[in-house]
Amino acid sequence: MPASSRHPDARAVRVTLLTAAMVLMGLADLQLTLTYMRSVGMVELNPIAREMIELGGSRQLVVFKLFTIAASAGLLYLIRTHRLAERCAWISCALLLVLTAHWVRYNEQVTTPEYAAATLAQLPGAVPAGLDLDHRWVTLRD
Repeated sequence: MPASSRHPDARAVRVTLLTAAMVLMGLADLQLTLTYMRSVGMVELNPIAREMIELGGSRQLVVFKLFTIAASAGLLYLIRTHRLAERCAWISCALLLVLTAHWVRYNEQVTTPEYAAATLAQLPGAVPAGLDLDHRWVTLRD
């Protein structure tokens, strides 16, 4: 009999810790997103996040992100003793670790001349009328 079957509390502790890690990584993602979007701007790969920004700026994005973080963490916490909760928590943490690795790479790219050129190209007036270099570029001014 596996140890987790004999001690359901061990699974609950693992899921709780994984959920806490998910919340922290989600909040870090939100903070980095806001930091870049409020300064030089960035390409937002998440189409839902771009839509939230179009609907209500940074406030709508924050509400959306906090809601999704709270909902997913709350659901996992409620079912923390079930095997499926642990599987979902591990998968979610793995995905958020991939996102964190993306942020590490992105932060390294910000200092390159190519990034500076791409940023300047997105500024109003830098691109000829009718030419949009990247529709995913987002800059927050609120």
